[in-house]
Amino acid sequence: MLDRVFDRDGDAPRGEKKKRPSVDAARARLGGRDDDKAGAPPPGLGPGAYVEAIGQSGPPQVAVVVFANADEAHVLLDGARLKKMSFAALSPRSDEPSGVLAKISADARVFAMLVEGQAVRYADDGGTLRAGNLVEKCRYGALVLRDDGAIVAVGFRKLWPVPTAGDA
Repeated sequence: MLDRVFDRDGDAPRGEKKKRPSVDAARARLGGRDDDKAGAPPPGLGPGAYVEAIGQSGPPQVAVVVFANADEAHVLLDGARLKKMSFAALSPRSDEPSGVLAKISADARVFAMLVEGQAVRYADDGGTLRAGNLVEKCRYGALVLRDDGAIVAVGFRKLWPVPTAGDA
């Protein structure tokens, strides 16, 4: 299925041919394929967890786990810097995140619940909500098949499940 054309919303500047990145390049931009065979992270350190990250130097920093499996955790520090860290360097915080970190935490938790093959909604580059089918989950987003057959790369913060009839 991923051999189909990979397309991005929008056009190339006038006079230039629109370059279509490969699915492999899109997958790499999204952190690589999420290998769900690696197992679950330790309790309290899964995607969306609010943690204290102990670095090599300097004081501990608050962060949000955006990706984790049994082998590794990727945390977002300061809402902007992504860092791969060992679980030994992370400890769950008892308080709740606020501001930007609260939004990132909520988005990471929603993304963690999505599964390949699921119908999803996503915000395109212009902010328009579109529908598609999640075909491949990556660490920081997913490859989504649009109705027109194109595959788009969507970051985890712009991807949601399609509501079902029983959802409030």
